[in-house]
Amino acid sequence: MDGELLYDIYKSREDVEQSFDAMKNELEEDKTYLQDDESIWGYFFITFLSLYQHYRVLALIRSKDLVGKLSVNEVLLQLSRVYLVKYADGTTGFLDIPKKVENIINTLGLNILPKL
Repeated sequence: MDGELLYDIYKSREDVEQSFDAMKNELEEDKTYLQDDESIWGYFFITFLSLYQHYRVLALIRSKDLVGKLSVNEVLLQLSRVYLVKYADGTTGFLDIPKKVENIINTLGLNILPKL
């Protein structure tokens, strides 16, 4: 086994440890309080999806070199302030989108909201 392969294995171990750390600290998913197997499987499936989304947002922040300016939690918190409503006539629309959300969307180069 050559040194480069050993280093790659070591680095992948670190990635796994960082993922578990993010799961426990960022997502606050370290205690299940569940009793049956199906509930635990569902719990870890949702946790896996959350962790996957967390790292996708982190990768986007890193790709734009904004690690010191934005955090994953800040991005997700700000995006959670966007509401899509369905009106009585059946049409849908967004409530007022905060300026900070627009700035984050533009800074990250996202195309997630329709042009109004």
